[in-house]
Amino acid sequence: MSGIRSLIRILYKNTQMMLPKRTLYRVLAVAVILGILVPCGVVVGFCCYVMTQALILAGNPGGGMLFAMQILSVFSMVFGTWVVFGVLFFSSDREHFVTLPIPVHQLMAAKFIYAYVAESLMECFMLAAVFIGYFLAVAEEEGWAAALHPVAVVSAVFGTLLIPLVPMVYCTLYSLLLTVCLKKVRSAKVFHHASTILLVLFAVLFLFSLRGMGQINVETYVELLGSGGDLFLRTLNLFFFPVPWLAEAIGRGNIGYLGAYLAANVGLAAGLYGAGKLFYQEGLYTVAALGTTGKTKVNYDRITVRSPFVASLVKEIKVLTRTKAFANNCVYVNLIWPVGAFLLLRFTKDQGAMADFIRLYQAGKERADFLLTFVMIALGLIAGAMNSIASTAFTREGQHLSLLKYIPVSYEIQMRAKAAVSVLFTYPVLLAANGVICFYMRAPLRIQLFYALLLLAALVISTAVGMGLDSAAPYVTWDDEYSALRGNINSFFNMAVMMLGVGVIGGVSYLLFEWLKLPMGIYHFVILVALAGTAVGAAFIEADNVVENMAKM
Repeated sequence: MSGIRSLIRILYKNTQMMLPKRTLYRVLAVAVILGILVPCGVVVGFCCYVMTQALILAGNPGGGMLFAMQILSVFSMVFGTWVVFGVLFFSSDREHFVTLPIPVHQLMAAKFIYAYVAESLMECFMLAAVFIGYFLAVAEEEGWAAALHPVAVVSAVFGTLLIPLVPMVYCTLYSLLLTVCLKKVRSAKVFHHASTILLVLFAVLFLFSLRGMGQINVETYVELLGSGGDLFLRTLNLFFFPVPWLAEAIGRGNIGYLGAYLAANVGLAAGLYGAGKLFYQEGLYTVAALGTTGKTKVNYDRITVRSPFVASLVKEIKVLTRTKAFANNCVYVNLIWPVGAFLLLRFTKDQGAMADFIRLYQAGKERADFLLTFVMIALGLIAGAMNSIASTAFTREGQHLSLLKYIPVSYEIQMRAKAAVSVLFTYPVLLAANGVICFYMRAPLRIQLFYALLLLAALVISTAVGMGLDSAAPYVTWDDEYSALRGNINSFFNMAVMMLGVGVIGGVSYLLFEWLKLPMGIYHFVILVALAGTAVGAAFIEADNVVENMAKM
């Protein structure tokens, strides 16, 4: 075990960005907690609280908690698959480790534990919120003595720490299976699409489980959970089989179910350790042989001379689109906004609170107009931070960052290219989301143009802040592209600042709307001028800061 602990410490030091020792970054770390973790935890806990209240009436109080745990298990497996592939097989340190007198299964164990801890921190926080929401709902119905049964509390603590273990074990076994079975494959593309395959399978299963439901909404789905007839949840209960035992331990305060849950986790971990002894070294040989069939031929006739800005912009586009990790997490993730807006409005436009909101907006109610304006501003701020294009602008250069100082292109041009690629990949999808929302809201063209300007100003602010943070402390010692994204704290800081910015803008907007009683036309003008002025100021200020930081790199 001492050897495994030493390896874990080495992996942590080599693959995680350390927090810079500056007061600003300590403040930003607090902002991450207040702007990201706490709001997300409150939302998740509240959802579990509401579902538990509804399912108590249906005679299945633990159904909401179980559903939340299984959904988090699905996310952990889908998004953990490529993390496991990257850490276990595609990290550049494997050539160094395999030459050392270290048993290969111990190396796999250390890498697995590192990946598990690194990927589970956020999920553990969400699980804690799920259990708190469940206990609050049960206590409201049955009292605190019944809710906080000692076995239930201990089970919740174990669940908070161990729920991600089963999906991560499955991810690792899946990766071992693929590398052993696909020995003759000489392309990494098959392995790159491993997580996509899982996502499609789970999505198809979920959609298949909705057949025959008729009208699909939150109320009917909660009723389905209460009756135990949800095929999706039943399948997940079989696949992640220890999780229902944990739900029984928490719901009934049954120590036998807790013991079975812990034994299942220990058994799966032991099985993974044994599989590592048998197959991990063989999988490393498979990955080492990738790409040995020949070199790509370069067509020099197609090389053309471009302006410095265009050449820099094309380079940024190619880095983002041709690298699997960057393409998935920085480019394709933007599609969530128009697709999400369409699905949300398509299935809720005629029912519940959404139908009421659309009716009020179309009737010209100012409060509905105010809320939609705020949503658009929040969308522009959060979208630019979530895709991490700006907040990894310099991190993506990795150990070649110093080349930015020596290529015959000025800092200003390189900076503008990095900013432009963020807008290029983000703004069109925001316009598409704007079109979807305005279509269902039946907003006039002038309002659509107004929202488009708000989205652009908010995106410029998010891009300027992200580039400023990443230029001040870029993470350049990453091992692979997924590590560059996962280990870069600037992305989290950018998101936290934008979340806090959403709160500040929401508060100021509320004051303008409720206290000053501005007419809606004047309110729109004031918000647009204020946001555009902030965007212009942020762009000029951060441009100077970024150029100065580039000179110090």
